Amino acid sequence: MKNRYLYVTLLAMLALSMQAQQKGNQTRLVVNITIDQLRDSYPVLFDDGLICEQGFYPDNQADLSSVISSVVTGTSPFYHTITADKWIDRHSLQPVAAMPSDIAVSTLSDELKMATQGLGKVCAVAAEKTVAELLSAHNVDRLVWQDDKRKKWDATNLTAKALQLIVEERLGYDSVPDLLYLQYEKSDYHSALTQLVTEVQRLVGREHALFVLTSSGYTEQDTADYARYNVPTGVYYTNRTANLLNMYLGALWGQGKYVEGIYRNQLYLNHQLLEQKRIALSEAAQKAQDFLLQITGVKKVHTHLYETHMGDLVVELNPGWQMQNDDTHEQIKTKQPLAYFPIIFYGAQVPAGKVLTPVSIERIAPTISKAIRIRAPNACMATPLF
Repeated sequence: MKNRYLYVTLLAMLALSMQAQQKGNQTRLVVNITIDQLRDSYPVLFDDGLICEQGFYPDNQADLSSVISSVVTGTSPFYHTITADKWIDRHSLQPVAAMPSDIAVSTLSDELKMATQGLGKVCAVAAEKTVAELLSAHNVDRLVWQDDKRKKWDATNLTAKALQLIVEERLGYDSVPDLLYLQYEKSDYHSALTQLVTEVQRLVGREHALFVLTSSGYTEQDTADYARYNVPTGVYYTNRTANLLNMYLGALWGQGKYVEGIYRNQLYLNHQLLEQKRIALSEAAQKAQDFLLQITGVKKVHTHLYETHMGDLVVELNPGWQMQNDDTHEQIKTKQPLAYFPIIFYGAQVPAGKVLTPVSIERIAPTISKAIRIRAPNACMATPLF
C-alpha cells in the first residue's frame, strides 16, 4: 500500500513537472511580419530559424490585400474573397477598398479570441489604416497607423510604434498568447527588424516570442527598357477595350451598355440588361471572352461569374505589356507573382533548418495555430510546417 502511494505521488509530481515545463516554454507572442515585395534579402539573425526559400502565392492575381488576407486565413481569395486592394461595387459602379468585413472566413485573430474567450490580444501596425485593419481582420484590440498623409513612416518609426504597443498593451506578458501584425513597406528594413527582434525577446523572453516573416507575394513589373532592347511589349487600353466590346455585343443583340463597369483589367457585365434581353450570362461571357482574346496583348481571359469581389471577365496580358486608362491616361501598374520568396519562422521552439521545396503562403496560418495551440482558421486546408 505504501509503495502504491509512493508510485502515485511520483506520477503526480512528474505530471506537474511536465506541465510547468510546457507552460514555461509556450509561445506567448506571435509577431507576424509582412514586407512589401520581399525577395531574398533579410537580416542574418533569421538564419537561426526555419527558412523556406521557395515560398509562393498560389493565386495569379497578387496584391497586398489579397496576400495578407491569405496569410491570416490560410486559404485563397476564392474562399476569403479579398481578391484585390479594390474592386467595383455592383450598385454604385464605383471602386471600393477591401475591408475586414469582406473577409468571408475566420482568421487567426478570430480563432485566438474564441480559443481564449477574448483574453488573447490582437494588435496591428502598418503605414496604411486599411492594411492594419485587414491584418487584424474581424477581431482587434488596437490598431496603429500613420494618419498624417504629409509624412511617411520609415522602418525605424514603424518598429518604434510596435515596441511601444507591446509595452502599453502588455503583449506576451502572460501565459495567454497574443498576436501582433506588422507590415513594412519596400525599404531598408534590416536594422529595424534586428532592433524589433532584440527588444521583443528582451521584453517577453526569447523562448516565448515567435517571429514569422514573409513577402507581399508580388513584384511591380518594370517595362521601361523593353522596347529599347526589342523585348515584346505594348499597351492595353482599358476603356477602349470596353467600348469595343460594347459595340460587338450590341451588333449581336441590339444597342445597349453590356459592359457597365471596368476596373483595371476587370470588366463587369450588365446583368440586368442581359436578363431583360433574355440572354444567359454564361453565353454573354463566352461571346465576350472570344472577342477579348482577339485583342492584341491579351493572353487569357478568365471568367468569374457571380463572384462578389471580381469582374465577370478578368484579362491577363502577355508578359511585358502595360495597362492604361485611356480616359484619364493613368498608367496602371501590372504586378506579376514572384517566382519565389522567403517564408521564415524564428524564435520560440522553432526547429532551425532550411526547406528547399516550394511552400505556399497558405501554410503560415496553420503553423502559427499549432504553435499557440488554437484551431486553424475554418477555411484553411493546408498543413503546419512543424
